[in-house]
Amino acid sequence: MEEFDYIVIGAGTAGSVIANRLSEDPGARVLVLEAGGNWIPAAVDTAPLWFTLLGSPIDWGYQSVPQPGLGGRVTYEPRGKAPGGTSNLYIMMHVRGHPSDFDNWAYQGAAGWSYQDLLPYFTKLEAQEDPSGPGTGTGGPQTVTNARDHGPNPMSRTFIDACAELGYPKVDDFNGPSMIGAGWHHLDVKDGTRQGALVSYLEPALGRPNLTLRTDAQVMRLVFEGDRCVGVQYQQGDGGAAVRPDGEGRAVPADDVVEPGMRTLRAAREVILCAGAIESPRLLQLSGIGDADRLREFGIPLVAQVPGVGENFHNHVLAGLIAETVDPVEQGRQNLSESALFTTSQPGMVAPDLQIAFVHVPFDIIVGQQHPNAVSILPGVVRPQSRGWVRLASADPFAAPLVNPNYLADRSDLERLVAAVKLSREIFAAPSFRSVLRGELMPGPDVTTDADLERFVRERADSYHHQVGSCRMGIDDLAVVDPLLRVRGVTGVRVVDASVLPSVPSGNCHTAITAVAERAADLIKRT
Repeated sequence: MEEFDYIVIGAGTAGSVIANRLSEDPGARVLVLEAGGNWIPAAVDTAPLWFTLLGSPIDWGYQSVPQPGLGGRVTYEPRGKAPGGTSNLYIMMHVRGHPSDFDNWAYQGAAGWSYQDLLPYFTKLEAQEDPSGPGTGTGGPQTVTNARDHGPNPMSRTFIDACAELGYPKVDDFNGPSMIGAGWHHLDVKDGTRQGALVSYLEPALGRPNLTLRTDAQVMRLVFEGDRCVGVQYQQGDGGAAVRPDGEGRAVPADDVVEPGMRTLRAAREVILCAGAIESPRLLQLSGIGDADRLREFGIPLVAQVPGVGENFHNHVLAGLIAETVDPVEQGRQNLSESALFTTSQPGMVAPDLQIAFVHVPFDIIVGQQHPNAVSILPGVVRPQSRGWVRLASADPFAAPLVNPNYLADRSDLERLVAAVKLSREIFAAPSFRSVLRGELMPGPDVTTDADLERFVRERADSYHHQVGSCRMGIDDLAVVDPLLRVRGVTGVRVVDASVLPSVPSGNCHTAITAVAERAADLIKRT
């Protein structure tokens, strides 16, 4: 039976970081198993084309269960399925999050995960071209640019000016001393090319002889001897996902000598689960780690009673406004979303709970087909109170799990999203926009009252694609991993991905997940 020191499950953002950092030790044998194929479509590298990847072959394409808070609608929950994972799909904003996000993790029992604990890792990962403070990183693997300095769309500046006209301060750097206000995004983009985890972490490490990547390799369960995880069982495909001749792109170097079929591997040191906030809890449950009663329903033998597995799942939630422009909108050269406003839903809050994103294209495909010259504001609640879950649909390891983000279940999320829509309308009505817009296309002039707006957000609110929390770290009974990210009740396995975040950061999540993985790599090396 093949043996490696470390088996990393998932080659997404966290898995790419872990693979890179653990394989820095030439004596460590590291294997990464990725369910997706090794073909990377050209649109992954072309920053303005991110929206074409949603629903593509490199997207798991999950759907939620019907959402009561959205009138019973089912939401689309994209997650990446290829080397690089969801960092191939995200919109490339470089936002750390507010310091209080991480301090709250530590206050609630995740010792070692405060902002000051993570700050060295934010600095370590960044290669920012415009150092904006003493904590800015300039020598890391993650290229970071300022949207302002690379030919931004003129409408992006108009958005910032409109926010200033409403009295909001201008912010030089959302990762600086103050996050609240309007400003330019820093981006994981260089010369119009995506700088995700694939090019920043995974590909630079694949030349090391002690790092192996196997694609088209779906893990079915963790293998235990008693309460110790000693390996994994996975299905190796026939390579059919490895090359896609129907489009341009590139192949990531991967181990192509493995025969297809069911395989079992041993881990001499640890298995590190980096499959994300949907797949990681699913795999733990398939392996007998979770709530005993739910596992019994599917005939899965209990390995460890950890009732929090799959619970605390949550996500940012957003709606969208679209306004038609007087003149054609310039074609985007960066990520289509170059400026934003972070603010609070009520006075006295110390950190933003609303993110008002500007997108210089119509975000709705149907509206965009009829009105191609349009721009959008996407108001979102970035400190949601609603919590859901991820649970097994069956014991079939190839069956998609049941996914319940539980959007707008808490009344405060609904009220704050309505308030954010109202604020977005005020921005579109500000003097800077007044001369360049024809009128509102969505929600539209017929939506006027609070009841109308509440109905609109229930009908249109959707995933912000920032799913977290389903294997929460902490010290209480519902925590799934301890502050060293070790799964409770067993040994030999850790979880390192968005699922361990106790609460979602108040901003786009890629940067925080990268920093968490950087710190996790050091923890693994030390233990």
